[in-house]
Formats: sequence, C-alpha cells, structure tokens
Amino acid sequence: MKEIAIAAARRRGARAAIAADRAMSMRRLFKLSLFSIAALALFALGPALYWFTGYYNSLEREVSTRFAGKRWTIPSRIYSDSTLIYPGQRLADLGFFQRLARLNYHPVAGPAEVRDRGEYWYGQKRGRLTIFLHSVAYPYRNFPGELVAMKLAADGTITAMADGVSRRPLYSLELEPEMLGAIFQGDWRQRRLVPLAEIPPAFIDAILAAEDHRFYAHHGIDMVRIIKAAWVDLVSGRVVQGGSTLTQQLMKNFFLTSKRDWHRKVKEALMAYIAERLYSKDEILENYINDIYLGQRGQEGIYGVWEASEFYFSKEPRDLKIAEMAAIAGMIRSPNRYNPLRHPALATRRRNEVLASMLADGYVSKAAYDQAVTEPLRAREPFIETNDAPYFVDYVKRELAERYPPSVLTGEGLRIFTTLDVHMQKEAQRAVQDNLADLEARHPALRRKEKSEELQSCLVAIEPQTGKIRAMVGGRDYRESQFNRVTQAKRQPGSAFKPVTYLAAFQETLNGGPEQFLPTSYLDDTPFTWQIGDTTWTPRNYKNRYFGRVTLEFALEESLNSATSRLANAIGLDRVIAMADKLGFGELPPYPSIILGGIEVAPIQIANAYAIMANDGMKVPAYAVTAVLNQSGKVIEGHELQAEQVLAPDVAYLMDFMLEQVMLHGTGEGARRLGFTRPAAGKTGTTNDSVDAWFAGFTPNLLTVVWTGFDQKEALGLTGAEASLPAWTNFMKAATAPRPALDFTMPPDMVAARVDPATGYLAGPYCPDAVAGVFPKALAPTQVCPFHTSPGMRAASTATNAAAPQPPATPAGGGDWQRAPGGPAAGAATPGE
Repeated sequence: MKEIAIAAARRRGARAAIAADRAMSMRRLFKLSLFSIAALALFALGPALYWFTGYYNSLEREVSTRFAGKRWTIPSRIYSDSTLIYPGQRLADLGFFQRLARLNYHPVAGPAEVRDRGEYWYGQKRGRLTIFLHSVAYPYRNFPGELVAMKLAADGTITAMADGVSRRPLYSLELEPEMLGAIFQGDWRQRRLVPLAEIPPAFIDAILAAEDHRFYAHHGIDMVRIIKAAWVDLVSGRVVQGGSTLTQQLMKNFFLTSKRDWHRKVKEALMAYIAERLYSKDEILENYINDIYLGQRGQEGIYGVWEASEFYFSKEPRDLKIAEMAAIAGMIRSPNRYNPLRHPALATRRRNEVLASMLADGYVSKAAYDQAVTEPLRAREPFIETNDAPYFVDYVKRELAERYPPSVLTGEGLRIFTTLDVHMQKEAQRAVQDNLADLEARHPALRRKEKSEELQSCLVAIEPQTGKIRAMVGGRDYRESQFNRVTQAKRQPGSAFKPVTYLAAFQETLNGGPEQFLPTSYLDDTPFTWQIGDTTWTPRNYKNRYFGRVTLEFALEESLNSATSRLANAIGLDRVIAMADKLGFGELPPYPSIILGGIEVAPIQIANAYAIMANDGMKVPAYAVTAVLNQSGKVIEGHELQAEQVLAPDVAYLMDFMLEQVMLHGTGEGARRLGFTRPAAGKTGTTNDSVDAWFAGFTPNLLTVVWTGFDQKEALGLTGAEASLPAWTNFMKAATAPRPALDFTMPPDMVAARVDPATGYLAGPYCPDAVAGVFPKALAPTQVCPFHTSPGMRAASTATNAAAPQPPATPAGGGDWQRAPGGPAAGAATPGE
C-alpha cells in the first residue's frame, strides 16, 4: 500500500510539475504576445496618427472652402410687370380678385380683421374693399406695404381710394408682380438669403427650442443630447429622437447624404467640430436658417425660413406670429409630415411641442405661451398653377442668355422683372384657344388627327408708346410645340403689308412730290400689268372684281390689289422699299410682289411696324425685360427707353385715319359686329392660296397682331377677317377694358373735312355724296362745291350718278386675298384681297 501511495504521490507531483511548466509557458507566451501587440501598436500609431491628421486636414479644407466660397446655387426668378390700379377702373376688368389669389392674398371676415399684409376684405353690398398690401422691393424703389381702403360703385368700379390709417387720398397703387418661372439647372431649389439680423429673435428661439436648445453650450457635438436621444429611442423601441446638433445637420446638408451609417456619423461629427472651431455660432446659425429644407411647391423646393414664411403664411419672417414661427420650426424634423397645408392636426401638435420647449427654455412667458398654443393654425393655401406664359418666358431666357453666362442665370439668384401683364396674357391665351376651337367646329376640314399637324395661331400685344410686350402666345399648346411663332415663324403677310405703300405715297406728297396722294385722292382700280425690264407682273383683285375710279381710302378699305399696285408704280418701287426699311423690315428685294406681301416676316416684325403708325411715327422697339436685380436688390441692368421719329406725325396720322376706315367700312368691320366699339385702326391680311391669315390692329394705347395657319403651310380657305379677326377682337375687348378710351390725336397742322368725291371740293349741303378725309392744312380744300348749290341740282346729280356707274361706297363681296410670288415672273398674276 505504501508503495502505491508513493507512486500516486509521484504521479501527482509529476502532473503538478507539468502543469507548472505549462503555466510558465503560457505566461511567457502571454508576455510575448502582449509585447508583440504593444510593439505593433507602437509601430502603427505613427501611421494612424499621420492618416488621421491628413483626413482631419482634408475635412477642414472642405469645410473652410464651402464657408468661404459660394454656398448655394440659387435660381433666377422671372416676374411679370406690376399692376397699376386707380379710380375709374372696374375690378372685374382688371381680373382683380384672380390677381389677388395668384399673389397669395387671402380674404378675411370683416374690415377690422385686415391686420396683416396679404389680407383683404370685400364688402360688395357696402361698396367697400380694404386690403393690406405686401411689401415688395421693386426696381429703383421699395414699397413697404400699406393698408388701403377703396370705395366702389355697384358695378365694382373704383370711385375713391385712401390710406387705411391716415385716410389720405390715394390716386393710384401698384399690385406687386407675379412670378412667371425660374431659370435653374437640375433640381429647382428656391431660397432667398437673409442675414441673421433680419430674422426676429423669437423665430431663432423657436428653431433652437425645436432642434438644438443647447446650441450655444456645445462645440458641435452634444454628448448630453446623444445620451438622452439614445435613452428615449431605447425606451420607445424605435428611433423617435435624433442626437444631431444643429451644426451636424448643417454639415450633413452641406457635404453628406441622408444615409445612416457609422462612417457618415463620424465624418459629420468631425466636420461639426471643425466648423465650430473655425466659425462663430452666429455664422453657423445664419447658414442653417438659409439652408434647411421645408417642403415642396410643385417642382420647386422650399429652402430657408424666408421662403417657408412666404409660402405657408404669405408673410415675411418679421410679420409672423410666435405660433407661426413655432409651426415652421416644428417642420424642420419632417417637412412633409408636419406640413400645415396637408396635415394641419399633426402640424398643430408639433407646433405646440415646440411652444412647450420654448416655455421650458425660457424663450417665452407663460402668458405668451397660453395665447400662442390656443391660436388656430391658419396656413394659407398658395395659388399654384402652371406657367402663365411659357412662350414669353422662353423668349426672356433667350434674350438674357445673350448677356449672361449660364452659371449666373442658374446660380446667382437674379430677380428678372418683365413687361408681361398676366391678366392680359390669360385673356390672350383664352382668345387664341377659343378661336381655334370655334374655327374647327365651324370648318371640320381644318381638324387634324396628329397634334403636330393641328391648326395653329399666335398673338402678340405691345404698348406702342413704351414698347412693352404685354402678352405673347406663341402657339396652340406649349406642351406639344415650343416653337414660338411670334418670333420664330416666317410667313407671308399678304395685305397686312399694304400700308407700307400708302405710307410711302403720303410721305412723297408731304415732301412735295409731283403728284398728291391723300385719302380722298383717286386711283384707277382696273386690270394692270407692271413691266419690269423683260418681265411683267399682273396683280389681280379678289374674284377678279374691279371698281374703276376709287379713292385711296376705299382701295385700302377693300384691299384692292390693282389700285394699290398702281399707286406703288406711280411713286416708284424704290420708295416703297425705303419705307419698308424705315418700318423695320430691312432691305427688301426689288420685286413688285413685295407690295402685296410677297415676302416672309415674323409676326413680331408686323407688330413693330404697326406700332410706329400707332405712336405718331415714333419707333420704340418692343422689349420684354425691364430690370434685373441681384440677390441684394441692386439693379444690375435696366431698360433704357429708345425712341426714334421715323415717320412724320402727319404721315402717321394719315395712315391711322385710313386704317380706321378699314375698321368702320372695310375688311375689318367684323370687329364692330363682334362688339368692339373703341376707336381703333387695323388691317386684314390673307395670302392668295389661303395659307396665312392675319389681323393687325391697334387703339391709341395697345397694338395686337394675330396670325392663323398651319405650320405645314396648308390652305385654310379662310380670310384674315374670318380666321384671325375674331381672336383679335375678343382679346382687345378684354385687354382694353380697364384702360381709358382714347381717340387718335390729330396733329396741329392737320384738318378733317368732308369732301364731294365727284368734285374734290368741300361737300356742301346739296352734294349727293360726301366722304370723310384728313388733310395737311396746306393741301386741304377750302372752297365749298360750286356745282351742287340747290336741292334740284342734288336730285339731278343723283339721277346722273344712277345712270352712270360710279364706285359704290362699300362694294359687296370685298375680299382679303393674295399671296404674291417671291419675285417677278412673266405673266404672273396675283389674285387680290
């Protein structure tokens, strides 16, 4: 037994020795491993520190470059013209309440409740309107916004206006321009940069209470906030509270994506620390309030507190109430979820949470909190619709692209003010659309199955005295075709070009030419062939109808090709070409066919030429851009009015008188039948194959040109009076309604008289016929007709006239037709209008 015990003890000792050896080996291995790890860490620390230092420095350069350079690309905005309002206008004629809706004005229940900018009250039965205008920065002047009280007649005509506070009489006011569109690249991110000093302190308090109430205490990373957010998320079982500081949010928006991973969070935290080290709290906060995303307006993103204030409440930040500030601050966490326009209940709850945080942080008193938390959330639904004037906006963009590089137009936040009147534009679009629909309904042959082949029309309206383009419709449907027919289409004008010849004749008369041509002068309207070298040209009247001896007045009224061509031949083709050049058509080829519109021109050229006639012979080029402002409101481009007297006022007035007769008795009299009663002058134009149909006409203060046809130059089978005059009339009735009804002003050295067309003397009481005419005083008839001096003579003359054919005052079946060939051809014949 003893030996067994000794053996067992030996075995135990051996095992113990083995275990001890193993333990010592493990200790040696552990020490060696620990030493190796320490050595490896010591060896890697240098490169790691080097890498981290480089990474940190690269982030620092990235942050400083962004803060020092251009931080945002801000699209340029395009605006319409402002609207002048004064006593004597009828609200309906101005489209007044439609304008208010588009400008985000909102009605309230009574006059005493009009307290904030953008509010109005209309008491139709009481004949009263009270409006608090928005404050707007116009080119060259700022309007702070004022309270205005209006008195109205039963039909809505403004009878008086006064300042709503001082009761001082007002004789005019301006409604601010409407936004037409923007010039941007990529996403439309709209923001208006404002300095921190222009944001009310209470608004800043609301943002800090909502997003980072320890903003002024941390250095970019708030460990207290992170631990608190982690605990709240853990208890809730989901992410309900973020731990990012305001500075971290700004870094994410500036440099990073919304992807949630540890790498992005580390980078975000480092950048926030760097930003806090390099820049002041106020600099960071100012960037934040201009950068935050706060919702969407169609394709336009709303960025920054100024845009949000205007969009959701139609106010500038300075005009917001505390409850409204808290509502916007509450949206930062989730703009779509807390959108007060779409989810008012959620937005109200979130607003109240922000107000509670403001109370807890000491930003508001208990009384202010109690008042704000009980206020209903009255977000103002904005008026959103598609671009009002797409062809015009494209025209403006092309014009600006010639003067500004793309980076400036898409990124510098320019404000571009234009000449467009939005109400007129809408009336123009309606007139064109309704007219095309009516033409296709009455003439089914004009319908086309393919959109690209549909009947087209365009319209442009210009103020002759200023050159302002007030409306522009470049085609039937911008979505189908962006081709602007007003400026890009080249079409033959037909008889719309005829006034050029008559102007040249009047100019020669006043220059003392060998022959005198005045409205009451006579021409032969008989078949005529013009010999030019070895070639001949034979213009023909519509339906080959000729009227013999006719006055210039009558020849233009009924658009007689033969008589007009004889007139051009009498004064010389070179003088017609010179007059066309004066009117802006350029140097034309010496072909007789140009007299009847045998050239191709754009509708805007016809408009510019007629504007000279409407403006007493003064040429004022049409334009679209009135001013361009930079982000700070400084005017960097303004329009300078350019005027050149290219026609003597007497010559222009003679033409205006002739074109008035066209409206009263000739091819333009359809406008009178359709109810347009104001003094107006105009001319139809149709080509002989019925491809192009025109009407160009004007009042003393507004000119409009309408063209109708197919892009493929197919035949219409309609005259300008049938195809374009109705659209012109419907538009002009609406467009001129709010304007004063003016007559054409006769120059002081001109006189009006009625003459006996048979004798050329002043018409006496017994003359069988009399026509109206205007004359330069030096050429005016002074003697009363000596041939018709008694009732018997009048009866005898009437009988004689009945026996001998005379040109009737208004021949039946007068047409409006011609398309002249591009150049002379032997035996060429041009049916007349």
